[in-house]
Amino acid sequence: MAFTIAPHAILLPTSIVLWTGETGRRKLKDEESTESKATLEIEDTKLGEFADSSAYKVKKTNVGKDGTEIATEIEHFSHEHDLKLSDDEVQNNEICDGCVRAILPPFYRCVECSFFLHKSCAELPIKQRHPLHKHPLTLVTKSYVSSECYACKQHFNGFTYSCHEGCRYDLDVQCSMISDILTHPGHEHQLILSSVESEHNCSCCGFKVSPIFRCTTCDFALDFKCATLPHTTSYKQHEHSFTLRYTAEDDSGEYYCDICEEVRDPKHWFYYCEDCSYPTHPKCILGIYPNCKFGGAYTFGCHSHPLTFIEETERPPSM
Repeated sequence: MAFTIAPHAILLPTSIVLWTGETGRRKLKDEESTESKATLEIEDTKLGEFADSSAYKVKKTNVGKDGTEIATEIEHFSHEHDLKLSDDEVQNNEICDGCVRAILPPFYRCVECSFFLHKSCAELPIKQRHPLHKHPLTLVTKSYVSSECYACKQHFNGFTYSCHEGCRYDLDVQCSMISDILTHPGHEHQLILSSVESEHNCSCCGFKVSPIFRCTTCDFALDFKCATLPHTTSYKQHEHSFTLRYTAEDDSGEYYCDICEEVRDPKHWFYYCEDCSYPTHPKCILGIYPNCKFGGAYTFGCHSHPLTFIEETERPPSM
């Protein structure tokens, strides 16, 4: 990832950030009553029973050059076949079934079907806490039905950290890995998570959304959608990769997206091919549903044939 995140630790929601005034200075107010603290302690005890539970069983191992034991074949709870570790370059722009991002080595792959998992996604904990929610969250496998992530407000069909306390609360993998303090290469100051509605829009896309990260030094704001943008990406048959850029590529005063040919706001983040001087809006290069993996076939009781999960188009597929 391009930003600094906390490891997969158990996180406690200890405070809420309140923002007032034009300077964007913060005040921290502890809003946990004695009763709520007691409730959290009980839930932490329950969570401790599962915190060390692994999402997979090791089938085969090798010893690395540094003497570390490496799981080369695993049985993961999310898949019916065993998965083998690979460091090979991936063909055909394969996507991880966990985080729904481009596969990069090292990763686990199924030798019987097109199922892929980043090594880091295979090692995700079964249960964890997140500062955005009061209950422990449980890792759930992907589904043909897309969910909406509470943090970034985007639809996804990869692994989900879901609340089983009746809250209907879901976090996608990318958002679940970000804690309440964020260091991002797109901004020089440290950012702190705020669940309080902000008077400022996201500085990187212009949308107003909560929760959002706020800078403790200036008026910079960053939403989860922009915080989890991939650092690099590809586009169809374009031969070069695109890199996420945080400042305008030049001082011409005229900025356009080379995909949609519409005007770009020079203050907003964009993707750029350095070799071709090719700038694009993030939404244009990543698509409407960047966190959904399409192509899987599923069977429903209401229909006699398997149905394929496809991206919505302007016109229905040809018969």
